[in-house]
Amino acid sequence: MSRSTALFLALVLGCGPGRMVRRGKVNEEAVAQVRRTLPDIRGLPFRAPVPALAMPPADIRATLAREIDQSYSPADLEHLETVYRHLGFLTADQGLRPALERIYEEEAGGFYDPRQKRLVLASRALHSVGFLGLLSSIAGRDLVGEFLLSHELTHALQDQHWGLPVTPDPMLDGHGDRLLARHALLEGDATLAGFAYVLGGTPDRDTIAWIERRLHTLPGDLAARYPDTPDIIRTTLAFQYDEGTAFAGWALAAGGWPAVNAVEADPPDSTEQVLHPARYFATRERPRAIRLGGTQPLEAAGWVPTLEDTLGELQLRVLARHALPAERAASVADGWAGDRLRALGRGDALLLVWMTAWDSPDEAREFAAAMPSIAAAARVERREDRVLVLTSSENLDLDALAARVWGATDAGSAPADTLREPPHHARHDVP
Repeated sequence: MSRSTALFLALVLGCGPGRMVRRGKVNEEAVAQVRRTLPDIRGLPFRAPVPALAMPPADIRATLAREIDQSYSPADLEHLETVYRHLGFLTADQGLRPALERIYEEEAGGFYDPRQKRLVLASRALHSVGFLGLLSSIAGRDLVGEFLLSHELTHALQDQHWGLPVTPDPMLDGHGDRLLARHALLEGDATLAGFAYVLGGTPDRDTIAWIERRLHTLPGDLAARYPDTPDIIRTTLAFQYDEGTAFAGWALAAGGWPAVNAVEADPPDSTEQVLHPARYFATRERPRAIRLGGTQPLEAAGWVPTLEDTLGELQLRVLARHALPAERAASVADGWAGDRLRALGRGDALLLVWMTAWDSPDEAREFAAAMPSIAAAARVERREDRVLVLTSSENLDLDALAARVWGATDAGSAPADTLREPPHHARHDVP
């Protein structure tokens, strides 16, 4: 047993509040104790009360369904599913809504609702889950409940100090990669705060590394529990807790909670920065802003833009993993410097125009060389450090379209890197 594991076991076996939910009701005394203690541990004061309530499974299902309704209209979901199927993220019989509802309902022991500024706990028992569940039965503490409550109350603290995103991006001006990176920071911060609460104080560097190693099993765990759920959903969910905790852990180990607060005030711009923390904490690599052009003649001919967004390095990994081994897929996605994808529809036909930018011509060349394996029907062109990918379900003059897109797209230049003080706990980057 490592020193950090022994420390963890010793601390979590101490005294603590009773179960957070009893007979379907919130245990107000236990919840109040966490509310009182968490601000000192996390180093942030509450600026407003956060009410807590317990919900039965049916009400949680209804709440999650309303959240999906507030984030996507039925037409938006249909357009997104069409694009995801074309990219290979979904099979013909998979739908985004049922997949999202199932995995969030099954995994949601509780959540902070930033729209109504309240904390929701599942009325079902929370003490029978995994490692913390085992320790709960030994220690006589509801460690699962304490961890969950302190995690979600940290989201309330984040909301009160920096605001949590609640308004979805417009479908034609999405920045999904940046939003996913922000969520990874939020979940990583809250996960570390949850462990800090059950530990009774801020975890040290060794304990942070121990936590990260345990979380590295999450992608495999989700794949085993939800084999029929699309990989893109499992991967983006695991990323927020696994890679997000590793990212927040860089700041926590280097400068404690004040350093995490500084990152919350200036969050990562991309999943690339979360996957490779040195690209945020050492020399900050900001993504290039790409403004697509050249599709106007098609729009005049009846093609309607239905979606525009940035995929980012994480989704590139998932896309490449469909055709390549995981390590090779990560290598192909590494070197990403920015991208912009526009989908246009006419009747049942779909056209994707996707411009990607890379850190160097060599990395662009690697991506272009891999694309025939990833998307055999796509037209792929490389010019220096950029790669254009076109794919259409209708017979179009892609030569002419490619020429127009190259001529009318502003791929931007690489923004000036932001030099930061390197973390004192120098660590190897994540591949």
